[in-house]
Amino acid sequence: MSKRIVIVYWLLLLVPTLVISTIMYHLLRQEQMRIVAMTYATAQERAEIIAETVQLTTSGVKKTITQALLLLPPNNLEQPLLGFKTHTNLVSNVFIWSSEEGLLYPRQDDSTAEAEREFLNRYRTFFSQHFLSQINKAKASGKATLKPYLSENEDFYFSQTKIKRGHTETANGGWIPWFSENRQSVIGWVQQKEDGPIYGVELNLNTLLSWLAGYFSDASQEGMEYAILDSSGEVLYQTGDMGLDSSLKPALSLSLAPHLPKWQIAMYVVGPPSAVQSSKSFVLLASLLLFIFVAAVILGGTILTWHIHRNITHAQQKSSFVSGVSHELKTPLTSIRMFAELLRENRVKDPAKKDHYLQIIVSESQRLTRLVNNVLDFGRLEQGWKRFNFRALELAGYLRKLVETERLRIQEAGMTLDNQIPESGYYVRTDPDVIEQCLLNLVDNAIKYTAEGKVLTVDLDTQDDYLRLRVMDRGPGVPAKHRNRIFEKFHRVDNSLTSPQPGSGLGLSIARTLLREMKGDLLYESREGGGSCFVILFPFRPESKPEEFRKGELAL
Repeated sequence: MSKRIVIVYWLLLLVPTLVISTIMYHLLRQEQMRIVAMTYATAQERAEIIAETVQLTTSGVKKTITQALLLLPPNNLEQPLLGFKTHTNLVSNVFIWSSEEGLLYPRQDDSTAEAEREFLNRYRTFFSQHFLSQINKAKASGKATLKPYLSENEDFYFSQTKIKRGHTETANGGWIPWFSENRQSVIGWVQQKEDGPIYGVELNLNTLLSWLAGYFSDASQEGMEYAILDSSGEVLYQTGDMGLDSSLKPALSLSLAPHLPKWQIAMYVVGPPSAVQSSKSFVLLASLLLFIFVAAVILGGTILTWHIHRNITHAQQKSSFVSGVSHELKTPLTSIRMFAELLRENRVKDPAKKDHYLQIIVSESQRLTRLVNNVLDFGRLEQGWKRFNFRALELAGYLRKLVETERLRIQEAGMTLDNQIPESGYYVRTDPDVIEQCLLNLVDNAIKYTAEGKVLTVDLDTQDDYLRLRVMDRGPGVPAKHRNRIFEKFHRVDNSLTSPQPGSGLGLSIARTLLREMKGDLLYESREGGGSCFVILFPFRPESKPEEFRKGELAL
């Protein structure tokens, strides 16, 4: 696969994926913003409904009290007013006022009760300076005209108290807000005749507030607090238990004017509402799924690209392997055929030459056998068909004799063999053919890549639960960057030393795979002073005895 094709492939894969992901992410964010906006809009509508309900309730209370006052008998108002106050907790104080004499009740003498004296102190300025002007202003605007809404034969009940009709003509009345000593007050008044006295009540705002609190019971909303605030911003009543103070600014304030002009309904955001939290969780989950989608697409594309590249690389390696094996098969076959023809035609008369040519034929035949064995083992291992022939083996003597059979070939390569394997010992169950194939592969590599005059050392000892066979040389060794790859299939160290040498890159890979199948291993170690050391490990139990092999009691 060329670099240009890979780039085009990734562009076709990534660009649509990123575009779709970006659009989906923006849609998710817009949906979250829409949910948040709807949540706060709903909270605002709820606050407006509460404010409207409070206004309607207050207006109804005022109208009911005004009608009750209107129906009181015009003569001797003091006793009906006191009775009116006694029978309803919506009235905190009553009064009677004359434009000529001023405040007639409560009386300003020693018989006045404490509550009435407190009323006089708070409203002294109001009745002496502002009361008449407020009434005249209301009359001039036409808002002070009252009509009883009951027929003459109907009775009026207020706070379960029956009030008889006292006057049915059109009268004047209304409500005046008053703010004194940082305190909201509301005064209701009625004047049945134009020249008659003006009487009325002070609305008990605490009782009214307790009535209004019922409208807050269904207004509770997670993350939101609704409250009634007075003129200084102090909380008179709130929906939840969270402490609200004046330092906390409300998100929304709605005035309760004109009925309670100094009060307001406030909405506080004390935490993310459940809908907002749900929208955040939804966006987070959707973003996670979107990320998984993008990652899956990229990962799938990467795996597909890697798989294609791997298949192409393996195809190239196998093609190179077939070419290399064909060359390696051709070389010994050519030598065998050439020297066999010379001997068959009896062209060689010198006995020494005949022996030399026969030795070449045997050597090339052995080389050809090893090559064919490697190819066959590679195919069996690839397909999982490899079978092992385990049998009892006295390993030290077997390996020593095997190494000695290679002494002549090692010497002809210009090397010296140092065989340090003991003559006998170490009983194991293993496949001797596999051991021979692995050892001869290592000897072949040493002959190929080690310069003349070097020493090839082979020894055998124990290490933990293994027998350790080491094949050591004083060659150039394996570069550090290739040490983890020399056991890969088809891998060869491509430098001036290895590139001229024939080989398929399968010997070490096959040897390690075979040994690991037998619960052993093949390792590489660099030697101090230069050179390479290949280590073959065999499973070993020191308590094993020769007679146990004969009984067939040991198994690998």
